[in-house]
Amino acid sequence: MLLHGRIETMTERGPVEAVYLEGDRIAEVGRLQDLAARHPGAKKLAFELVTPGLHEAHAHPQMWGQQLDSLDLEGLTEPEAVAQKVAEKARALPPGAWIRGGGYLFRAYPTRELLDAAAPHHPVFLQSRDRHSAWANGQALERAGLNAQTPDPPGGVVLRNGAGEPTGYLLENAQELVNRVLPKPGLAELERGLQDLARRGYTAVHHMGWCHYSLAEQLAASGRLTVRLWWALDRDHWRETRPGWRGERLEVAAVKFFADGALGSRTAWMIEPYPDGSHGLALDALELIESEGRAAMEAGFGLAVHAIGTRAVQGVLGVFHRLSPRAGRIFRLEHVQHVRDAELPLFAGLNLALSMQPMHLLADAELVRYHLKGFELEAFRLRDLWNTGLPLAFGSDAPVMKPLYELNLQAATAHPLNPAQSLTSAQVLWAHTRGAALAAGWPEQGQIRPGAPADLTLWEQGRPVGRVFAGGLEVG
Repeated sequence: MLLHGRIETMTERGPVEAVYLEGDRIAEVGRLQDLAARHPGAKKLAFELVTPGLHEAHAHPQMWGQQLDSLDLEGLTEPEAVAQKVAEKARALPPGAWIRGGGYLFRAYPTRELLDAAAPHHPVFLQSRDRHSAWANGQALERAGLNAQTPDPPGGVVLRNGAGEPTGYLLENAQELVNRVLPKPGLAELERGLQDLARRGYTAVHHMGWCHYSLAEQLAASGRLTVRLWWALDRDHWRETRPGWRGERLEVAAVKFFADGALGSRTAWMIEPYPDGSHGLALDALELIESEGRAAMEAGFGLAVHAIGTRAVQGVLGVFHRLSPRAGRIFRLEHVQHVRDAELPLFAGLNLALSMQPMHLLADAELVRYHLKGFELEAFRLRDLWNTGLPLAFGSDAPVMKPLYELNLQAATAHPLNPAQSLTSAQVLWAHTRGAALAAGWPEQGQIRPGAPADLTLWEQGRPVGRVFAGGLEVG
């Protein structure tokens, strides 16, 4: 197969005119005239742009697959508007059926009364856009056995009224009190999510928790993986298995920790307080991340740590510096959303990848101005972090945002909070290809050079329209 157009190699060679594929490998790159002469029988296909295969560098594919079949509340900022959507859904479902959804962003925490009125005969469980908080109605709380006597779980808060009764709003791990009685997502949701990502032109997905690794192993063993899958285990499961490849498309690679929550739910762990005086929530204690991280590293795993707030970023950088002499794989800092000037020098000297989601700016810019007034310049420091020289890897955090490359391009090249922190379109593409491959520890990936895997994304009019995956062409 001979592909021609603008070929972005992501190597020192720079763009070329054509790439010739043999089987599942790249055989040659160069001038179209030369490659066509050497391979006169090759099938020739022209595209506006051919790049290394896009990586979705931070996603929850099982949750994304579930979200594709749930109530889409993206863009809604008023509880009344969400309740109206719930009422419409309730009319189409039999009494007693669960109503699930996610994607809203509220400035204040609502109570259950709106949902009780919208769906009096259905249990309702809705997650915020960041998935770090949830809104439930009385039916859902009753099914979960959640009442005034229910204690807050570790790392979670049940919001309560003056009488101590749950209001219906749950922060962080308190969501599990309802999650445990919900119908459980399984293999079908994981496969649906991965198939959707493949259709969007992604050839690799970095999985970031909240799904058991055995489901991915089932897909790998049956030959049904539609992407190359880099898998971070939930920290509670890493002792059950071993790191390494399962076939050629699944690598169980790392252990995922959560240093804090998220800005939209006001659970990102901050040094300076929010307007209400709170500082967010520390989830996995730094001491636990260090001790469990050390044990996981000794077993051969890498570490991926979610850190959004300034205090979380500061603390995790300290942990990484202490663990660095033992590191066999590159560290990953997930989100890195709020960074003070004082912490910028701490990135130096670490074998570290910075996994970010610029598209979150499109919704979070208003939240930053509202919740972190006076600290806007600490948010989404894309240019400053690029200048550290560490690899940036871009994703969406689906289902937090839709996994659309163009959203990262929009946000990163026209930073809505601080234009000086914008990146170029070429840097955004690098972070979705070569940078993401380096973050995964896959040195062959993310480039178009002889001998590299034939994983490519195909573009027209600035959008992915297909891909070559393991040498197979998929367009339309």
